[in-house]
Amino acid sequence: MKPQKVAIRDVAEAAGVSTATVSLVYNDKGKIAAGTRRKVLEAGDRLGYQPGWISKVFRSGRTHVIGVAVRHGESLIWEQTYLPYYRGIIAGAAMEALEHGYSIAAVRTDESGRLNEPIPLDGLIVVDPAPSDLIIRHALEQGRAVVADGGYSDADPSARLRSVRSALEEGIPSALDALAGHGSTRPAFFRGGADDEYTISSQRAYETWCSERGIASNVYLLGSDQSPIEGARELLSGSHGAVDGVHCLNATYSSAITEAAAEAGLVVPKDLAVSVVGEASAALDPRLVYLDLDPIEMGARCARTLIELLEGGSPDDVVLPMALTQPKS
Repeated sequence: MKPQKVAIRDVAEAAGVSTATVSLVYNDKGKIAAGTRRKVLEAGDRLGYQPGWISKVFRSGRTHVIGVAVRHGESLIWEQTYLPYYRGIIAGAAMEALEHGYSIAAVRTDESGRLNEPIPLDGLIVVDPAPSDLIIRHALEQGRAVVADGGYSDADPSARLRSVRSALEEGIPSALDALAGHGSTRPAFFRGGADDEYTISSQRAYETWCSERGIASNVYLLGSDQSPIEGARELLSGSHGAVDGVHCLNATYSSAITEAAAEAGLVVPKDLAVSVVGEASAALDPRLVYLDLDPIEMGARCARTLIELLEGGSPDDVVLPMALTQPKS
């Protein structure tokens, strides 16, 4: 037989107080005498009382749940690169949130940028937003605090919006310098069609590096119906000029480049130097230059910044340095 749930009135009767007093004690509200508080808590412990989560939410207006907005895709790039990155962000955010009494929920977004929320959220982490991102705009309009993973540019800054991003303006040039150290004289930049803050900032850093050295930039943009391997083959075919180095935005692109290089008889890094942004700890190809991007640390910093906002603080934006791992000889 299922045991009967202990109700607030049971605790009130056992402690000899009103249900309103029990509610004030468990929600830490009002001025309750120390003796009365102790008597209520002892009665609750003895009976095994657990205050209802929904009622606590109703009274406080807070769920202590943070959302991570997930843009779901069906492509190879999503499966190989974005899905593992989201998992790392969520794992890092969840462990950090736990330390502060919060929980994490992954929430889908629709094409309009609106959220499909399983429960109300106190705040939101948005991964790789676009400039003037609709998800961020809607969340701010609803009064939520937001942290943008990857940075966020908008003409109307908000006191409830912060960014946590990698120092791409320093990291990308260091990766390109490493390619030059391996003999690359005109590295190409291999990217997809998404114009998110990460891609835009990375390309800007690449073009600045080329301009400062008097090198013509060579940006290869995948077509909407073009697979990474098809783009890699075309880039290395010579139709876009001689290519002796390539910087790749993610591991899917670097895998395509190394596969196309092998097909063309190019030896990495001797004939073709390749750099990629990814987790150096999970580096599977020792021939590549890795610009380290740790999603677990990024998720933790996003959660920490968001919780500080939710608790009434005014944290600074966060810029994380990027370490470089050279190819193994």
